[in-house]
Amino acid sequence: MKRLNNLYYSKRIKELLAELQTAGTTLVVAPMGYGKTLAVQYFLQEQERCGKKVLRQSIYGAGAEAFWQGVCHSWQNTELGAALLQQSLPADANAKTLVLELFRQLLPQEPVYWFIDDLHLLESSEVIDFLFALSKAGFADLHLLLVSRGQIFDGSRLLELGRKVSCLDKHDLALQRDELAEYSSRCGLQLTSQQLDALHEACEGWFSVTYLNFLNYDRYQRFCLDTGSVYEMIANVLLRPLPSEQQRLLLLMGQPEEFTPEQVAYAYGTSCRESVGRLLECNAFIIRLANGRLRCHHMLKQATRHAFGLLPEAEQQMYFRRLGQWYAQQKEYEEALDWLYRGRDFDGLLAAVQQLRDWSMHPQHRQHLFDWLCECPPEILWQYPQAVLIIMRRMFSLNMVPEMLQVKEWYVTALERNTALSQRERDNYYGELEVILSFLAFNSITGMSEHHRRAYKLLSGAPQTLSKQGIWTFGAPSVLGLYLRTGCSLRQTVEDMQECMPPYYLLSGWHGAGAAELTEAEALLLQGRIDEMDMPLQKAYYQAEKHGQECITICCDFLEMQRDLFRGVYSSKAEAYSRHQWQLQPWKQSMLLNTADMCAGFYYALLGKPEYIPSWLTDGNGQQPSVLYPARPCRNYISAQCLLAQGQYTELLVRWSDWEQECRPYSNFLCLLYLQVQRAAAFAGRGDVTSCRASLKQALAMAEADKLVLPLAQNIALLRPYLEQEAQGEYSAAAAAALHLGQQMEAGRGQIMSARFAEAGLQELTEQELQIAQLAAARHTNREIAQRLSLSEGTIKQYLNKIFAKLQIDAAAKNKRHQLERFFSNS
Repeated sequence: MKRLNNLYYSKRIKELLAELQTAGTTLVVAPMGYGKTLAVQYFLQEQERCGKKVLRQSIYGAGAEAFWQGVCHSWQNTELGAALLQQSLPADANAKTLVLELFRQLLPQEPVYWFIDDLHLLESSEVIDFLFALSKAGFADLHLLLVSRGQIFDGSRLLELGRKVSCLDKHDLALQRDELAEYSSRCGLQLTSQQLDALHEACEGWFSVTYLNFLNYDRYQRFCLDTGSVYEMIANVLLRPLPSEQQRLLLLMGQPEEFTPEQVAYAYGTSCRESVGRLLECNAFIIRLANGRLRCHHMLKQATRHAFGLLPEAEQQMYFRRLGQWYAQQKEYEEALDWLYRGRDFDGLLAAVQQLRDWSMHPQHRQHLFDWLCECPPEILWQYPQAVLIIMRRMFSLNMVPEMLQVKEWYVTALERNTALSQRERDNYYGELEVILSFLAFNSITGMSEHHRRAYKLLSGAPQTLSKQGIWTFGAPSVLGLYLRTGCSLRQTVEDMQECMPPYYLLSGWHGAGAAELTEAEALLLQGRIDEMDMPLQKAYYQAEKHGQECITICCDFLEMQRDLFRGVYSSKAEAYSRHQWQLQPWKQSMLLNTADMCAGFYYALLGKPEYIPSWLTDGNGQQPSVLYPARPCRNYISAQCLLAQGQYTELLVRWSDWEQECRPYSNFLCLLYLQVQRAAAFAGRGDVTSCRASLKQALAMAEADKLVLPLAQNIALLRPYLEQEAQGEYSAAAAAALHLGQQMEAGRGQIMSARFAEAGLQELTEQELQIAQLAAARHTNREIAQRLSLSEGTIKQYLNKIFAKLQIDAAAKNKRHQLERFFSNS
């Protein structure tokens, strides 16, 4: 009896697969048709029989987002899966750290085999980076099985993983001559030794081609060893010999990535259960999945899709339409969209969109988003204003602003033409439109607030376009860095924020709570009114923590760190941030880890401890962790301050033009001011007196009206002599205030350095340096120290410069001996 569809696993293959139980990560890499997936599935079925937990994920597209959706789906119904849903694919070091911590904390306390198939379909280096990081972490109970047609990790990464990774390739999976003989016998074929030799030589152990030859031999008593294309073999052996009905059914099976028999029968349009069953029985290229669905092997899928494309267009659209309607009936609305569009069923398409309030979108939907509305007949479009609203919302998130404004006109027309809407429904739709249009007014507080107030009056409930869980600051640590648009507007900006935020709180359920109070505190800090900022800062803390707005809490911490520098108090929060030992739980937004890095980096740059600055803030390699676009100007001035602390003056000046341009789209005046001050400081560091004075004058002109002296004071070490000159000139008030505030900061910084870092600094001194330091701290002159130690005065001066550097005492400060004296008294 012929058993051609029986699966065959040789003893050698079974032994190789058994070794996977001890591997942390297994890479199975071979060309198509070598039985990669079937071999791994056999191994996993054996593990399931032993009670082991198995997760399966198939890759169906090139996008990173679709991959991450698959990750979350694989881990659904677990605590880890719930946490991963709150994240996106980690694209930077901080995000990877967070996600790996989730795995460490929340992995089930049992062996888990996670199988990811068809990785070659991905076009995302971020996915491979993530899988490498996961493999390198080497969690004891997690076994990764990664399958691909092409290389997954390059040679250096394989070397780095070492024994943590196991590899199987085409030579491991290919049928050997004796295995081919056993396989043919088990299938019930009686082949001669010469036939087996010819088949093995032609197929080279390629499983799929061997199987197709078995089918052809069973039907025609001959092999097809000279066929140039495996796809032509599939068409000749599996497709063309079928009756018309079964041909159509097989073509339909090849269209979705996964399918059910009921779905194929529905798409075909008549009762054909028996025909579907016969196809499944006699075709080993149709694979049954763990979720109960089926899928065609890629070779069969490609052959059937080519044949399907030769059908008349009207017939293709009919089948596409039915597939879309099937998905919609199953409430798989995202899957339905593309099929309904390809089937020109715009009524069904827009009805499906209306079910997708929290729509994340597949990559292919992005390409067609505008096309759907352009090609939809107007009489259908006007019946679905809610669907148009949802599409508009997605367009804004994709920065499709011109298209969004065009859709706005269609949306208004749809509301006016839809006579079935009640006045309350119509008002709600207009209210939602106001919320969406408010984003187009960013970063005008009053402009956004006008839309928010209109929305609040129109809406009868919470808007669907706002989420309290969103990051109100876009990842920036400074509110005024986002919203201070021009000079001479600081007080007005604070008042606008205080007036406009309460209506927004009511509209959004306290999204951004504490921002108004925080703006006032930041304004006072920028003006050097250190003691006045405590009350609004504490109010901001209270509101942010009460309403769960972590992004505002981080901004409060950023202000507190800068304030405490003036008070000589070391920030334990900065230390915790730099080590990621902070109050945010690991299942919160990973972007806030990058905000924490910015806070810590800026603080340690001001403190003069560049070794504590996160490297991504200054590396400039284009792989910086992500913040949303509006927050990039804040990130840039923080990076510039870090470069100054490292003495990388030329690097700062090289990047300055790009950073300055990124402040222009949203008129980020405070960020521009910081960059102008930092540019002057970089010129000063290079000894370019003329350029420094020119840049400093521009900075003073920007700062004077609103007395924004903090950026100048924070760069006092490099700018002191130039500010002293300017204190006698056109901008004397701003320069004098910056000098006074800068001296306060230097004194506070000196207290922190002597109190916090004295012991470590003293341990770095040699015996000779320590003796000289003690004499200098006792107020001995260089000449006295030289005479006492029988050294030259110049040598003593060189020693003292080294000592000041090791003890983190600013070499430009006038009171170095006083700081040294305080250093020894504290230690």
